[in-house]
Amino acid sequence: MKLLLFICTAFVLRQTLCATFPKAGCAILVNEHVSDPQPLLVLQNDAVTDVEAMVLPDDELGTINFNKGESIDIACPGTEVVVSNVSTHKDVVSISCSSGIKFTVNGKAVPFPEITCLKTPSNLAQYTGKTCGASKYKEIEIGFQVQDRFIRHITTCFDDKLQHAVYSQSYLVYNIAGSQVNYPRPVFQVGKFYNVKPDTVDALYSRKGQALTINGILGLEESDTSVIHPTSNIYLATGHYVPKAEFVFGIQQRLTFYYVNAAPQWQNFNGGNWNTMEANYRKLAEERQTDFIVYTGSYGIATLPDVNDDEQELYLWIGPNGKKGIPIPAQFYKVIYDPLSKAGVALLGFNNPHKEYDESDKICKDICNKISWLTWKAKDPNLGLAYCCEVNDFRKTVKDLPKFTVTSLLT
Repeated sequence: MKLLLFICTAFVLRQTLCATFPKAGCAILVNEHVSDPQPLLVLQNDAVTDVEAMVLPDDELGTINFNKGESIDIACPGTEVVVSNVSTHKDVVSISCSSGIKFTVNGKAVPFPEITCLKTPSNLAQYTGKTCGASKYKEIEIGFQVQDRFIRHITTCFDDKLQHAVYSQSYLVYNIAGSQVNYPRPVFQVGKFYNVKPDTVDALYSRKGQALTINGILGLEESDTSVIHPTSNIYLATGHYVPKAEFVFGIQQRLTFYYVNAAPQWQNFNGGNWNTMEANYRKLAEERQTDFIVYTGSYGIATLPDVNDDEQELYLWIGPNGKKGIPIPAQFYKVIYDPLSKAGVALLGFNNPHKEYDESDKICKDICNKISWLTWKAKDPNLGLAYCCEVNDFRKTVKDLPKFTVTSLLT
């Protein structure tokens, strides 16, 4: 936010950022002063992406500073703004900084924690009408409808035939360290994108559902536990593409819980090297004060030998007519891109703890030895085998990645 005394630098992706030297006005803390049901803090502009439209913290402590008299909008999509336990009967209300943590609403100064929503605001996932992935798939946007503008947070490329998210794209801001922590996780939402009758996506992702489908594909007994273990971390998680931890406010974190922003990912990998890598690039953004564009997706379909030793592709759904859906990816990837320096890197991992891999299974040349900020244990199969590639090399195989210019490696 703007301050009375400030130094500002314009960035490509987001609102102007200012070094924090507050002398007067207001300051709130993301983890202390934002009460539930949590509203959206929206800048008074016409922006339609989260990094340009939403209020962001000024530092790693989650401090948001305001000039005295500075205004923002409080939005509660699908519900009503509440001030001091009284509904305004409006879904958007303008507030302005008074002093400290007090803001003026309809002529009255109230503490910011008393500005909430009647219910948890609604998020939305919807088709945009555009194609993606070399025009083979359908684009979905996930965000909030704030009156006449949709504020997009995630863009997903969806294969509606295989019922599979090809990739998701999001922005990571460098002061993500100031985000809200310990916000409750909601259940995953299906939206209007899946048709797995007579099953449900929730049931298919359950351990019981996974075992039933995969054992059937491989010709194993229904009760077999050799592939899906009943108690260990050898089972398929709902693997977020854009994770909860990459949005500032809890109300934003909730919208990552759509199945179209996920794919089946083995939990040993999900909680192992994949999790370490995600923490690494978030720390990199903070340390270098750099905003990233992040593409997360998958490539190929995992296979295992059946009882006759024939390799079979793995899915979570086999329909009554033999139609297949929700494939288990062979590999997951992240492409981290700095649009200012045009530096990028592709980070990949094998998604199958039951299979052995060698160099020939990698789809691009491994250059992990050049990436100084990664701390994962890429060769530990218990954490998920992983590797790194130059983005332009990665593109030679993964054709679905959108086009952008990469001139150097993000080392």
